[in-house]
Amino acid sequence: METEKYAPSDTDVVNRNNADIENETKLKEFIKNTETGKQDSIRVVAYTKEGDPILTDLTFNGEQLEITEDTTRDEYGSGEINTFGCEKILVEGNKYSIIGCQGYDTPYYLAEGK
Repeated sequence: METEKYAPSDTDVVNRNNADIENETKLKEFIKNTETGKQDSIRVVAYTKEGDPILTDLTFNGEQLEITEDTTRDEYGSGEINTFGCEKILVEGNKYSIIGCQGYDTPYYLAEGK
């Protein structure tokens, strides 16, 4: 089955394997907004080692962080779109994870730069 290649928009935060995070400043700005209670939303596009995109939409309504994960373009993924609430984004050096997510015992991996 040949699916259409996903082309990230110029506002997407893009994390390709072994590469810097494109639009990382947008991600940092989004994190700052979640800490100050300002509504915001972004899309993070992370690529699997096979090159398939996994889309993660992050929405913050001023109080709650909501994540929508779309793995329908990942050949080896679940092929589902799931939405769940989370507590906050954790930044450790150049690695971004989301913690306190419903249904996840471990942090939800978001992106990692070089």
